Amino acid sequence: MAATLYELLKRDIKKMVSGLGSRDRGNIYPLVMQEIERYIISLVLEETNYNHLRAARTLGISRSTLYRKLECLGLVENGVPVSREQAVEYK
Repeated sequence: MAATLYELLKRDIKKMVSGLGSRDRGNIYPLVMQEIERYIISLVLEETNYNHLRAARTLGISRSTLYRKLECLGLVENGVPVSREQAVEYK
């Protein structure tokens, strides 16, 4: 039987939280949400071949919101989308 999204998140977020240093302990919620959002957006971009309009529609957000999120999450560099691997290096 396939694991539910909740079970997967529970397992992976537990690992992430236990790996945080004491400096980040008061910031767990925004750190976790940023990583989840970065992953989801980069995955949808890959699935839509970086078509921003299709990606925004898939995510249920406007294209301008997608652009803002791409900038904030480090998923674009000089206006060009970066891969998930590049985004991880960018942080």
